[in-house]
Amino acid sequence: SPVDVASRSHMNIVFRLPDEDLEKRFVAEAAAAGMVNLKGHRSVGGIRASVYNAMPVESVQTLVGFMADFRSANA
Repeated sequence: SPVDVASRSHMNIVFRLPDEDLEKRFVAEAAAAGMVNLKGHRSVGGIRASVYNAMPVESVQTLVGFMADFRSANA
């Protein structure tokens, strides 16, 4: 991540994929799977997953599973 370690959020997981088209596909497929609002901040792009206290552990596990499947399908 280009964000300094001391400034990183513990609640927002920010990452980039190799290109913007792949990021758009990730966001679209995640939305189709019921995971919304993953598009990164408009000024920096990328992907941003917010995992605040109210987020159930099961939802985070669903996202992790989706990410693994997406990686396998797009490797």
